[in-house]
Order: sequence, then structure tokens, then C-alpha cells
Amino acid sequence: MIEKTNPPKVNSSSSLTDKVILIIEDDSGIRNAINTLLSRKGYTVVEASHGREGLGILQNFGVDLVITDIFMPNMDGLEVIRSIRKTDKDVKLIAISGGGQMHLTECLRWAKAFGADKTLTKPIEHTELLRSVSELTQTEPV
Repeated sequence: MIEKTNPPKVNSSSSLTDKVILIIEDDSGIRNAINTLLSRKGYTVVEASHGREGLGILQNFGVDLVITDIFMPNMDGLEVIRSIRKTDKDVKLIAISGGGQMHLTECLRWAKAFGADKTLTKPIEHTELLRSVSELTQTEPV
């Protein structure tokens, strides 16, 4: 069954780079904060509120980097990472988590084992996120 999704929310108001970042995060406050931070640095940002929506966007919209939460409804971040790695070895991945049902270090270790290039803990330090994004997209440091 193909799930219908709304067109992705894209923020590219002041695109200074040609890098596109997909944020998959069920918490709208966190998703919006990351979007705002990255958009202000010139990245084009696309949002998804859960894993299935994110994978649908990824199939139809070229992205350079995916930032995914681990614990989400419909499809968790570990499933997202595994699905992406089955079809795309090149897209860069950052897994983020504040814990949840699994111990924080354990879930981030699994994310790394499934193919995440970097892992970050919530609450996310802005400088750490920007440094990681810059490194993985090979853009100028912020």
C-alpha cells in the first residue's frame, strides 16, 4: 500500500549552498529548530514527521544528508537507516536521540552499526550539529 503524503515542506529562502538536508523528526519543535538553524546557514531543508514519510521524500527528492530521530511512530530511525543503506550507500546520515525505551548509548551504537555516519544526543548543541553537517556535506565550516 502506498501511503499518500503531502508535498514536503522545503525551506530554501536563502540558499547559499547547493546541499539539501532531509530532517526526519516526529517532534515538530525540534524539527522546526533544526530547520531554522540549517536554513539560516544556507542549506535547503526538507522535513518529514516520521520514517515512512521521510523515505518517500528521499525516493522523489535528491538529498545530500539525512538527519533522523531514532524513536518515532510509523517507522523508527533504525529502520530508516537500514532502508536507506539498502538502496543508497552515498547519502550521509546523522542519527539523533534523547533515549527513549532503549538506553541512549545503546540506540546510538545500533544507529552507527546500521550505517549512520554520525550520532548526536538530544538536546543537540547547535555548534556540534553545524560542525557535523558541514563535515558530512563538505561545506565551509560555520
